[in-house]
Amino acid sequence: MGDILYNFTEWLRSTQLVELAFWISDTSLCLWIVTHFWAIPTLQTIHILAIAGLFGSVLMVNLRVLNVIGAHRNFAQTAKRFLPWIRWSFVAVLVTGVLMIIGEPIRELINPVFWVKMGLIVIAVPFSLAFNKKVAGIDATGTASAGMRLSAVLLIVLWCIVMAGGRWIAYAPV
Repeated sequence: MGDILYNFTEWLRSTQLVELAFWISDTSLCLWIVTHFWAIPTLQTIHILAIAGLFGSVLMVNLRVLNVIGAHRNFAQTAKRFLPWIRWSFVAVLVTGVLMIIGEPIRELINPVFWVKMGLIVIAVPFSLAFNKKVAGIDATGTASAGMRLSAVLLIVLWCIVMAGGRWIAYAPV
């Protein structure tokens, strides 16, 4: 795995991402973030709290599909209750993530784990929203199919991998 990441890093260094990262690092917003010692830790804290809100909401819907929690609520009620949390948490994750990229563009844009995480997010977000919509469409007397339960488990695993990737960014070779 180390060789794959190393080769991916070397390839990233040969792309236009290096020039983009240097250009971003010269912008006034990047310079502002860098010169205020509290900016990156604050953004990271908000980012982590928003991820907790996002994952917690996705987890609650998925655990309801798996009949682990919430038997007193039907699927539509559970999905409706947590969809705003999913959406607003994702907005907060997106905004703080973009600001963290602007604050540390070289660390992020030349990092292979960052790009793996972004690829997984491109899969996880629409899958989560579509899954939530599907769950909301199950009528009050309906039950979740085996495919829905499998999807719930896969979404939980996918989001756990995304979160682990976010943590791993700090330790990947750049």
